[in-house]
Amino acid sequence: MSSSSPDTKTALVTGACSGIGLALVRHLLAKKDAKWNVILADINEKAYQAISRDLDSSRTIFIPTDVSSWDSHAAAFKKSVEWSPNNRIDFFAANAGIADQEIMIGPGSNYNLDAEPQKPNLSCLDVDLYGVLYGLKLFIHYTRKARQASPTDFYPKMVITASCVGQYPFAVAPQYAAAKAACINLTRSTGIPALKHEGIAINCIMPAFVLTNIMPEYLSTNWPKEFVTPLGTMMRAYDELIEVEGRVVGDGKSDGEDGVVKTAMSVECVVDRLFYRTHVEPPDKSQAYLVKEATEDGMWGMGLKDEAVKMMEKMAGGGRE
Repeated sequence: MSSSSPDTKTALVTGACSGIGLALVRHLLAKKDAKWNVILADINEKAYQAISRDLDSSRTIFIPTDVSSWDSHAAAFKKSVEWSPNNRIDFFAANAGIADQEIMIGPGSNYNLDAEPQKPNLSCLDVDLYGVLYGLKLFIHYTRKARQASPTDFYPKMVITASCVGQYPFAVAPQYAAAKAACINLTRSTGIPALKHEGIAINCIMPAFVLTNIMPEYLSTNWPKEFVTPLGTMMRAYDELIEVEGRVVGDGKSDGEDGVVKTAMSVECVVDRLFYRTHVEPPDKSQAYLVKEATEDGMWGMGLKDEAVKMMEKMAGGGRE
């Protein structure tokens, strides 16, 4: 059982043993305004062993986790809730990520034209996208259970590690770019209804060039130093997104609105700046109408509710037409 006090909060961080995830773990443990217990969920147990001496064992726990596996991810959430002093997760950082594991286009791609084409390696999508979706469903599930078990309300936050390349062409790693673009729009599409129905604020950060363990050595050596984004910039973004009152330091380095709880926000973290980015604007009245009606109370929502009712009726009838 983790250490507890009345203001203790629990965070679950995936990909927690290196890079942005490890920086976040240390940042939370060092906070003075709140006491955090932190679950380090990571597939790399050796990486944890290398850092474990520096962590407070009464406030941290390591859970071997493969986020691309539903069973592994679900087991991590279950154990995390059991370990938490309040039997809940206040903050879920869906941070685990990997780069493309196969080159499918151009130099480096390996095609044997004398054999049948092989299924592509989509591990990047399994980790960077499906792992996030698994985590989202699990976070909702255990948030509901926490509220069912206790009348004490809390303000759960989920922050997804997307990437700036989810907004820009990134030909060198198209799977990674596609997964991160999906995470950005997942944030924008779920943030409002999740806060309304589940009381969960969902946001994402979009780091620019950050020196992490997935960065090729050539880039780490040759990238212009003035264009490197320090880990501290991401920590500021996390603080703004998980802050219960939505406080933002007014130093002109963040586009965030002070005093407003953040949800459905995608924050581009660039050098020492935080840019709150929005979706592209509709080009005409037709598309503006489509966007306006794409809510649960709009025409799209009403139509999908109608289809869901028909599906439930069909299932109740044994699937018969």
